[in-house]
Amino acid sequence: MSKKTKPYFANVAQKHSPILSAIQKQVQPQPAPVIPAVSIIIPMYNAEKYIKTCLQSAQNQTLKNIEIICVDDCSTDETFNTVMEIARQDSRITLVKLPKNTGSASAPRNMGIRMSRGRYIAFLDSDDMYTKTAMEELVTLAEKWKADVVHTEQVYMPEENVIDVDENTKLKTSSRELGGFCSEPVLETDNLIERVQMFHKGRFFGWVHNKLFRRDFLMNKDLKFPPLKVSEDVIFYFQVVCTAPRIVRVPNIMYIYRDNPDSLTRKLVDLEESYHELAKVLVDGCKILDEFMARFPAFAQNPALRQLPLDHLIQRHLVWTQRFYEQCKPAELDELARKELKNYCGEYTPFFAYLYGAIHFYRHKLLEYENKIQQLQDAQEKK
Repeated sequence: MSKKTKPYFANVAQKHSPILSAIQKQVQPQPAPVIPAVSIIIPMYNAEKYIKTCLQSAQNQTLKNIEIICVDDCSTDETFNTVMEIARQDSRITLVKLPKNTGSASAPRNMGIRMSRGRYIAFLDSDDMYTKTAMEELVTLAEKWKADVVHTEQVYMPEENVIDVDENTKLKTSSRELGGFCSEPVLETDNLIERVQMFHKGRFFGWVHNKLFRRDFLMNKDLKFPPLKVSEDVIFYFQVVCTAPRIVRVPNIMYIYRDNPDSLTRKLVDLEESYHELAKVLVDGCKILDEFMARFPAFAQNPALRQLPLDHLIQRHLVWTQRFYEQCKPAELDELARKELKNYCGEYTPFFAYLYGAIHFYRHKLLEYENKIQQLQDAQEKK
Protein backbone atom coordinates (compact mmCIF):
# COMPACT_ATOMS: atom_id res chain seq x y z
CA MET A 1 0.00 0.00 0.00
CA SER A 2 1.42 3.40 -0.94
CA LYS A 3 2.21 6.11 1.54
CA LYS A 4 -0.58 8.22 0.00
CA THR A 5 -3.33 5.74 0.73
CA LYS A 6 -2.52 5.20 4.38
CA PRO A 7 -3.17 8.78 5.52
CA TYR A 8 -6.39 8.86 3.50
CA PHE A 9 -8.03 6.04 5.48
CA ALA A 10 -6.63 7.43 8.70
CA ASN A 11 -8.18 10.84 8.01
CA VAL A 12 -11.53 9.30 7.12
CA ALA A 13 -11.54 7.42 10.40
CA GLN A 14 -10.70 10.57 12.33
CA LYS A 15 -13.15 12.89 10.59
CA HIS A 16 -16.05 10.48 10.32
CA SER A 17 -15.55 8.29 13.36
CA PRO A 18 -19.20 8.77 14.52
CA ILE A 19 -20.44 7.43 11.18
CA LEU A 20 -18.08 4.49 11.22
CA SER A 21 -19.00 3.80 14.81
CA ALA A 22 -22.68 3.69 13.88
CA ILE A 23 -21.92 1.36 10.95
CA GLN A 24 -19.93 -0.92 13.22
CA LYS A 25 -22.83 -1.04 15.71
CA GLN A 26 -25.20 -2.06 12.92
CA VAL A 27 -22.85 -4.78 11.72
CA GLN A 28 -22.17 -6.14 15.19
CA PRO A 29 -24.83 -8.43 16.70
CA GLN A 30 -27.22 -6.48 18.93
CA PRO A 31 -28.57 -7.97 22.15
CA ALA A 32 -32.10 -9.26 21.77
CA PRO A 33 -34.71 -7.02 23.42
CA VAL A 34 -35.89 -8.32 26.76
CA ILE A 35 -39.45 -9.60 26.51
CA PRO A 36 -41.49 -8.68 29.58
CA ALA A 37 -43.00 -11.55 31.50
CA VAL A 38 -46.26 -9.62 31.90
CA SER A 39 -47.89 -6.61 30.28
CA ILE A 40 -50.11 -4.96 32.88
CA ILE A 41 -52.79 -2.90 31.12
CA ILE A 42 -54.44 -0.07 33.05
CA PRO A 43 -57.38 1.77 31.41
CA MET A 44 -57.81 5.22 32.95
CA TYR A 45 -60.41 7.97 33.05
CA ASN A 46 -60.50 10.71 35.70
CA ALA A 47 -58.75 8.48 38.19
CA GLU A 48 -56.45 11.04 39.81
CA LYS A 49 -57.62 10.11 43.31
CA TYR A 50 -56.46 6.50 43.09
CA ILE A 51 -54.10 6.15 40.13
CA LYS A 52 -50.91 6.72 42.11
CA THR A 53 -51.53 3.87 44.57
CA CYS A 54 -52.79 1.69 41.72
CA LEU A 55 -49.65 2.30 39.69
CA GLN A 56 -47.38 1.82 42.68
CA SER A 57 -48.89 -1.60 43.32
CA ALA A 58 -47.84 -2.58 39.80
CA GLN A 59 -44.39 -1.01 40.08
CA ASN A 60 -43.67 -2.72 43.40
CA GLN A 61 -44.27 -6.24 42.17
CA THR A 62 -41.69 -8.81 43.24
CA LEU A 63 -41.61 -9.81 39.57
CA LYS A 64 -39.62 -6.91 38.07
CA ASN A 65 -39.63 -7.99 34.42
CA ILE A 66 -42.96 -6.36 33.57
CA GLU A 67 -44.25 -3.55 31.43
CA ILE A 68 -47.10 -1.29 32.52
CA ILE A 69 -49.29 0.16 29.77
CA CYS A 70 -51.50 3.04 30.92
CA VAL A 71 -54.14 4.05 28.37
CA ASP A 72 -55.96 7.28 29.14
CA ASP A 73 -59.48 7.79 27.77
CA CYS A 74 -59.10 11.59 27.58
CA SER A 75 -59.29 12.34 31.29
CA THR A 76 -60.30 15.88 32.23
CA ASP A 77 -58.52 15.83 35.60
CA GLU A 78 -54.83 15.31 36.49
CA THR A 79 -54.74 11.55 35.78
CA PHE A 80 -52.58 11.83 32.66
CA ASN A 81 -50.11 14.30 34.19
CA THR A 82 -49.81 12.24 37.38
CA VAL A 83 -48.89 9.12 35.44
CA MET A 84 -46.54 11.05 33.15
CA GLU A 85 -44.52 12.25 36.16
CA ILE A 86 -44.26 8.70 37.51
CA ALA A 87 -43.38 7.31 34.06
CA ARG A 88 -40.37 9.62 33.83
CA GLN A 89 -38.84 7.73 36.73
CA ASP A 90 -39.74 4.21 35.52
CA SER A 91 -38.92 3.09 31.98
CA ARG A 92 -41.29 0.12 32.33
CA ILE A 93 -44.29 2.47 32.11
CA THR A 94 -45.79 3.37 28.74
CA LEU A 95 -48.41 6.13 28.70
CA VAL A 96 -50.75 6.78 25.79
CA LYS A 97 -53.90 8.88 25.36
CA LEU A 98 -56.75 7.92 23.04
CA PRO A 99 -57.66 10.55 20.40
CA LYS A 100 -61.18 10.92 21.80
CA ASN A 101 -63.15 9.78 24.82
CA THR A 102 -64.91 6.44 24.34
CA GLY A 103 -66.65 6.26 27.72
CA SER A 104 -65.71 2.65 28.40
CA ALA A 105 -62.80 0.43 29.35
CA SER A 106 -63.02 -1.53 26.08
CA ALA A 107 -61.05 0.75 23.76
CA PRO A 108 -58.24 1.40 26.29
CA ARG A 109 -57.91 -2.32 26.99
CA ASN A 110 -57.89 -3.16 23.27
CA MET A 111 -55.21 -0.52 22.70
CA GLY A 112 -53.19 -2.00 25.53
CA ILE A 113 -53.44 -5.49 24.03
CA ARG A 114 -52.16 -4.19 20.68
CA MET A 115 -49.24 -2.38 22.33
CA SER A 116 -48.31 -5.25 24.67
CA ARG A 117 -45.06 -7.21 24.34
CA GLY A 118 -45.27 -9.50 27.37
CA ARG A 119 -45.68 -13.25 27.39
CA TYR A 120 -48.76 -12.72 29.52
CA ILE A 121 -51.35 -9.96 29.88
CA ALA A 122 -53.04 -8.75 33.05
CA PHE A 123 -55.72 -6.08 33.44
CA LEU A 124 -55.69 -3.68 36.39
CA ASP A 125 -58.49 -1.15 36.94
CA SER A 126 -57.27 2.33 37.79
CA ASP A 127 -58.88 2.41 41.24
CA ASP A 128 -57.74 -1.08 42.31
CA MET A 129 -54.43 -2.67 43.37
CA TYR A 130 -52.37 -5.84 43.26
CA THR A 131 -50.83 -7.65 46.16
CA LYS A 132 -47.04 -7.43 46.06
CA THR A 133 -46.45 -10.98 44.80
CA ALA A 134 -49.44 -11.14 42.43
CA MET A 135 -47.61 -11.33 39.10
CA GLU A 136 -44.90 -13.65 40.39
CA GLU A 137 -47.51 -16.08 41.71
CA LEU A 138 -49.64 -16.06 38.56
CA VAL A 139 -46.75 -16.36 36.10
CA THR A 140 -45.29 -19.25 38.10
CA LEU A 141 -48.64 -21.03 37.95
CA ALA A 142 -49.12 -20.27 34.25
CA GLU A 143 -45.69 -21.67 33.40
CA LYS A 144 -46.12 -24.77 35.56
CA TRP A 145 -49.51 -25.62 34.09
CA LYS A 146 -48.83 -24.31 30.55
CA ALA A 147 -52.02 -22.33 30.99
CA ASP A 148 -53.66 -19.97 28.52
CA VAL A 149 -55.68 -18.49 31.39
CA VAL A 150 -55.07 -18.48 35.12
CA HIS A 151 -58.48 -17.94 36.72
CA THR A 152 -58.58 -16.80 40.35
CA GLU A 153 -61.87 -17.12 42.18
CA GLN A 154 -61.69 -14.47 44.88
CA VAL A 155 -60.48 -10.92 45.41
CA TYR A 156 -59.67 -8.87 48.48
CA MET A 157 -61.98 -6.03 49.47
CA PRO A 158 -61.43 -3.47 52.24
CA GLU A 159 -63.45 -4.22 55.35
CA GLU A 160 -66.47 -1.96 55.88
CA ASN A 161 -66.17 -0.95 52.19
CA VAL A 162 -63.72 1.90 52.86
CA ILE A 163 -62.42 3.53 49.70
CA ASP A 164 -59.03 4.78 50.87
CA VAL A 165 -56.73 1.76 51.13
CA ASP A 166 -53.21 1.61 52.52
CA GLU A 167 -50.91 -1.00 54.06
CA ASN A 168 -52.84 -0.83 57.35
CA THR A 169 -56.26 -1.48 55.82
CA LYS A 170 -57.90 -4.71 56.91
CA LEU A 171 -59.03 -6.80 53.97
CA LYS A 172 -61.69 -9.45 53.55
CA THR A 173 -62.18 -11.95 50.74
CA SER A 174 -65.03 -11.60 48.29
CA SER A 175 -66.20 -13.35 45.16
CA ARG A 176 -68.91 -13.29 42.52
CA GLU A 177 -68.24 -16.96 41.75
CA LEU A 178 -70.91 -19.51 42.61
CA GLY A 179 -70.01 -22.93 43.95
CA GLY A 180 -67.24 -24.16 46.20
CA PHE A 181 -63.77 -22.70 45.83
CA CYS A 182 -60.74 -24.78 44.92
CA SER A 183 -58.02 -25.39 47.50
CA GLU A 184 -55.31 -26.15 44.93
CA PRO A 185 -54.80 -25.49 41.19
CA VAL A 186 -57.26 -27.34 38.97
CA LEU A 187 -57.08 -27.78 35.20
CA GLU A 188 -60.61 -27.11 33.97
CA THR A 189 -62.41 -29.28 31.48
CA ASP A 190 -61.80 -28.55 27.79
CA ASN A 191 -65.34 -29.67 26.93
CA LEU A 192 -67.12 -26.67 25.37
CA ILE A 193 -70.61 -27.71 26.52
CA GLU A 194 -69.49 -28.14 30.12
CA ARG A 195 -67.66 -24.81 30.09
CA VAL A 196 -70.71 -22.95 28.76
CA GLN A 197 -72.89 -24.54 31.41
CA MET A 198 -70.41 -23.49 34.10
CA PHE A 199 -70.36 -19.95 32.70
CA HIS A 200 -74.15 -19.76 32.82
CA LYS A 201 -74.17 -20.98 36.43
CA GLY A 202 -71.68 -18.27 37.45
CA ARG A 203 -68.72 -20.59 37.85
CA PHE A 204 -66.66 -18.64 35.27
CA PHE A 205 -67.44 -15.12 36.43
CA GLY A 206 -66.64 -12.52 33.78
CA TRP A 207 -64.28 -10.21 35.67
CA VAL A 208 -60.97 -9.93 33.78
CA HIS A 209 -58.90 -8.15 36.42
CA ASN A 210 -58.41 -11.22 38.62
CA LYS A 211 -57.02 -13.35 35.81
CA LEU A 212 -53.84 -13.78 33.77
CA PHE A 213 -53.96 -14.37 30.00
CA ARG A 214 -51.31 -15.76 27.67
CA ARG A 215 -50.78 -13.04 25.08
CA ASP A 216 -50.21 -15.39 22.13
CA PHE A 217 -53.56 -17.01 22.82
CA LEU A 218 -55.43 -13.68 22.78
CA MET A 219 -53.66 -12.54 19.61
CA ASN A 220 -54.09 -15.82 17.74
CA LYS A 221 -57.82 -15.92 18.53
CA ASP A 222 -58.13 -12.17 17.80
CA LEU A 223 -60.13 -11.60 20.99
CA LYS A 224 -61.20 -8.02 21.72
CA PHE A 225 -63.45 -6.22 24.15
CA PRO A 226 -66.76 -5.18 22.51
CA PRO A 227 -67.68 -1.46 22.32
CA LEU A 228 -70.02 -1.48 25.33
CA LYS A 229 -69.89 0.53 28.55
CA VAL A 230 -71.04 -2.31 30.78
CA SER A 231 -70.78 -6.11 30.54
CA GLU A 232 -67.95 -5.80 28.04
CA ASP A 233 -65.81 -7.98 30.31
CA VAL A 234 -68.55 -10.63 30.52
CA ILE A 235 -68.73 -10.95 26.74
CA PHE A 236 -64.93 -10.92 26.39
CA TYR A 237 -64.47 -13.63 28.98
CA PHE A 238 -67.19 -15.80 27.50
CA GLN A 239 -65.20 -15.78 24.26
CA VAL A 240 -62.10 -16.72 26.27
CA VAL A 241 -63.93 -19.59 27.98
CA CYS A 242 -65.00 -20.95 24.59
CA THR A 243 -61.57 -20.74 22.94
CA ALA A 244 -58.82 -21.16 25.56
CA PRO A 245 -57.24 -24.64 25.34
CA ARG A 246 -56.10 -24.65 28.98
CA ILE A 247 -57.80 -22.79 31.83
CA VAL A 248 -56.38 -23.31 35.30
CA ARG A 249 -58.44 -22.32 38.32
CA VAL A 250 -56.31 -21.39 41.36
CA PRO A 251 -57.01 -20.44 44.99
CA ASN A 252 -54.54 -17.53 44.97
CA ILE A 253 -55.96 -14.14 45.96
CA MET A 254 -53.93 -11.31 44.45
CA TYR A 255 -56.31 -8.49 43.54
CA ILE A 256 -57.57 -5.71 45.84
CA TYR A 257 -60.92 -4.41 44.61
CA ARG A 258 -62.30 -1.07 45.76
CA ASP A 259 -66.08 -0.89 45.93
CA ASN A 260 -65.87 2.54 44.36
CA PRO A 261 -69.13 4.57 44.15
CA ASP A 262 -67.57 6.64 41.35
CA SER A 263 -66.90 3.65 39.09
CA LEU A 264 -68.43 3.65 35.62
CA THR A 265 -71.16 1.11 36.33
CA ARG A 266 -72.30 2.93 39.44
CA LYS A 267 -72.34 6.27 37.63
CA LEU A 268 -75.18 5.07 35.40
CA VAL A 269 -77.77 6.88 37.48
CA ASP A 270 -79.20 9.27 34.91
CA LEU A 271 -82.38 7.61 33.69
CA GLU A 272 -82.06 8.37 29.98
CA GLU A 273 -78.31 7.68 29.77
CA SER A 274 -78.67 4.45 31.74
CA TYR A 275 -81.58 3.29 29.64
CA HIS A 276 -79.55 3.91 26.50
CA GLU A 277 -76.44 2.06 27.67
CA LEU A 278 -78.32 -0.87 29.16
CA ALA A 279 -80.54 -1.26 26.09
CA LYS A 280 -77.37 -1.28 24.00
CA VAL A 281 -75.97 -4.08 26.15
CA LEU A 282 -79.19 -6.06 25.77
CA VAL A 283 -79.47 -5.78 21.98
CA ASP A 284 -75.89 -5.34 20.77
CA GLY A 285 -74.50 -7.68 23.41
CA CYS A 286 -76.81 -10.50 22.36
CA LYS A 287 -75.92 -9.88 18.71
CA ILE A 288 -72.18 -10.04 19.47
CA LEU A 289 -72.62 -13.26 21.43
CA ASP A 290 -74.81 -14.83 18.75
CA GLU A 291 -72.36 -13.97 15.95
CA PHE A 292 -69.50 -15.40 17.99
CA MET A 293 -71.39 -18.63 18.72
CA ALA A 294 -72.18 -19.04 15.02
CA ARG A 295 -68.54 -20.03 14.56
CA PHE A 296 -69.04 -23.22 16.61
CA PRO A 297 -71.04 -26.22 15.34
CA ALA A 298 -71.87 -27.18 18.94
CA PHE A 299 -74.11 -24.12 19.33
CA ALA A 300 -75.83 -24.63 15.97
CA GLN A 301 -76.54 -28.25 16.85
CA ASN A 302 -77.71 -27.45 20.37
CA PRO A 303 -80.09 -24.45 20.52
CA ALA A 304 -80.55 -24.92 24.28
CA LEU A 305 -76.80 -24.43 24.73
CA ARG A 306 -76.88 -21.28 22.60
CA GLN A 307 -79.53 -19.80 24.89
CA LEU A 308 -77.41 -20.08 28.04
CA PRO A 309 -74.95 -17.19 27.47
CA LEU A 310 -77.76 -15.01 26.13
CA ASP A 311 -79.80 -15.74 29.24
CA HIS A 312 -76.78 -14.98 31.45
CA LEU A 313 -76.28 -11.56 29.81
CA ILE A 314 -79.98 -10.67 29.83
CA GLN A 315 -80.40 -11.60 33.48
CA ARG A 316 -77.51 -9.27 34.40
CA HIS A 317 -79.12 -6.56 32.33
CA LEU A 318 -82.50 -7.02 34.02
CA VAL A 319 -80.91 -6.70 37.47
CA TRP A 320 -79.56 -3.26 36.55
CA THR A 321 -82.69 -1.95 34.85
CA GLN A 322 -85.07 -3.34 37.45
CA ARG A 323 -84.49 -0.30 39.67
CA PHE A 324 -86.13 1.95 37.09
CA TYR A 325 -89.22 -0.26 36.94
CA GLU A 326 -89.36 -0.29 40.73
CA GLN A 327 -89.63 3.50 40.69
CA CYS A 328 -91.85 3.93 37.63
CA LYS A 329 -94.66 2.03 35.96
CA PRO A 330 -93.88 0.42 32.57
CA ALA A 331 -96.32 2.81 30.87
CA GLU A 332 -94.35 5.78 32.24
CA LEU A 333 -91.16 4.42 30.68
CA ASP A 334 -92.79 3.47 27.37
CA GLU A 335 -91.57 6.52 25.44
CA LEU A 336 -88.02 5.98 26.64
CA ALA A 337 -88.19 2.32 25.64
CA ARG A 338 -89.50 3.25 22.20
CA LYS A 339 -86.71 5.77 21.72
CA GLU A 340 -84.03 3.22 22.54
CA LEU A 341 -85.54 0.35 20.54
CA LYS A 342 -86.60 2.18 17.39
CA ASN A 343 -83.15 1.88 15.80
CA TYR A 344 -83.41 -1.88 16.15
CA CYS A 345 -87.10 -2.60 15.68
CA GLY A 346 -88.27 -0.02 13.16
CA GLU A 347 -92.03 -0.11 12.58
CA TYR A 348 -92.39 -2.90 15.16
CA THR A 349 -91.05 -0.71 17.98
CA PRO A 350 -94.39 -0.41 19.86
CA PHE A 351 -94.67 -4.16 20.20
CA PHE A 352 -91.09 -4.70 21.40
CA ALA A 353 -91.25 -1.68 23.71
CA TYR A 354 -94.30 -3.26 25.34
CA LEU A 355 -92.49 -6.60 25.70
CA TYR A 356 -89.47 -4.83 27.19
CA GLY A 357 -91.62 -3.18 29.83
CA ALA A 358 -93.71 -6.30 30.46
CA ILE A 359 -90.61 -8.41 31.14
CA HIS A 360 -89.54 -6.00 33.86
CA PHE A 361 -93.05 -5.72 35.29
CA TYR A 362 -93.53 -9.48 35.65
CA ARG A 363 -90.00 -9.96 36.92
CA HIS A 364 -90.69 -7.36 39.59
CA LYS A 365 -93.84 -9.22 40.59
CA LEU A 366 -91.95 -12.51 40.81
CA LEU A 367 -89.36 -10.89 43.08
CA GLU A 368 -92.14 -9.59 45.33
CA TYR A 369 -93.69 -13.08 45.54
CA GLU A 370 -90.30 -14.64 46.31
CA ASN A 371 -89.76 -12.16 49.14
CA LYS A 372 -93.21 -12.91 50.58
CA ILE A 373 -92.58 -16.65 50.39
CA GLN A 374 -89.25 -16.20 52.16
CA GLN A 375 -90.89 -14.12 54.88
CA LEU A 376 -93.54 -16.79 55.41
CA GLN A 377 -90.88 -19.51 55.58
CA ASP A 378 -88.85 -17.51 58.10
CA ALA A 379 -91.93 -16.93 60.22
CA GLN A 380 -92.81 -20.64 60.10
CA GLU A 381 -89.29 -21.62 61.24
CA LYS A 382 -89.51 -19.30 64.23
CA LYS A 383 -92.67 -21.03 65.50
